[in-house]
Amino acid sequence: MKTSEKVQALLDSPISAYRIAKDTGISVSTILGLRSGGRQLLNITLGTAEKLATYWEKNCNNLGGEKHEK
Repeated sequence: MKTSEKVQALLDSPISAYRIAKDTGISVSTILGLRSGGRQLLNITLGTAEKLATYWEKNCNNLGGEKHEK
């Protein structure tokens, strides 16, 4: 699965923007902007994409995106 697909799957997941922000260090406004379409996924930095993809791998990869570890 490509990094962009992992990030999109995370953004489409039921995990709150606050939880993703808290766990990754990425701002809530960035995550909400990506979810709402105000920011394009293609315009995020590589570092942001890697953080979100890694978070997806650790928390959403199993069970169809429903797993979440604190």
